[in-house]
Amino acid sequence: MLNCVGSWIFLFILGISFALEPSCPVCSKYEYEEKLLERVIRNELALKDTLDKITETQAKVEHTLTQIKDKHDTLNDVILGLEVTKQNVSETVKLLVSENVKDFEVMKQKLRSNVDDFINLGTRNVSANVAEMNSSIQSFLGKMSKEVDILRAGSVVPVVMFYARLQPSGSFTYTKHQAVVFKTVLVNVSGGYDPDTGQFTASVAGVYMFTVQYCTISGKTSYFEIVHDGKSVQRSQHGHANYYGCVTMQAFAMVAMGEKVWVRSTLPDNGVYQDDVNYWNSFAGMLIRN
Repeated sequence: MLNCVGSWIFLFILGISFALEPSCPVCSKYEYEEKLLERVIRNELALKDTLDKITETQAKVEHTLTQIKDKHDTLNDVILGLEVTKQNVSETVKLLVSENVKDFEVMKQKLRSNVDDFINLGTRNVSANVAEMNSSIQSFLGKMSKEVDILRAGSVVPVVMFYARLQPSGSFTYTKHQAVVFKTVLVNVSGGYDPDTGQFTASVAGVYMFTVQYCTISGKTSYFEIVHDGKSVQRSQHGHANYYGCVTMQAFAMVAMGEKVWVRSTLPDNGVYQDDVNYWNSFAGMLIRN
């Protein structure tokens, strides 16, 4: 193909040379042939140079084509390798995904089982704690109810009270340790005071308050005491040389059930004066705390 192209190029150049050659009627045939030969030689040299360049270009083109072919083959090999790698990667990814999915399902199942176990355990613990708390609360409420009942019973003080005085009007004389008997009973709630003996007997244990008023005879001094089961808890003495007078003494005592309290004279020839109008001799007591 290149030889054919070269022949056509040679004929084209030769035609141009003849076309450009001026007619010279004065030139000899020899000169004309000589010049024509020179031109033919120059053209042949030029054509040879052109053919050499074409040959060189053809060689370069063929070399380039060979390189392109080699690179194409290499590219095909690379593409084929990439396809194989892609297939391997795809299979590996699928395998990993499948394994991860399986592992995830196993972990999810374990987690769900652990959560269920935790919830069940927590529910049982909460139920047990609630039951225990409820039992403790019920026990506490029962104890509190009993304590409240005890406090309520203790806070309700039963009425135990008495009040008695001497009668009729006049003077009364007592020996040493003789009990003063207040026969006129004004108040005797619970019936603890005995007007025959002058003694109060406690029907309820607790703290009692006792008070005694006695009136002295003009010109004499009186001596009396409040006695709890034979022991003195309060003593008093009073007197004046020119007039009658009344004094009061009080005592507090913790008295057990069945114990007795009364008033007695502490000295012999001891006396009091009784007047229903202005001079009252009296003995009173009451429960203030049981």
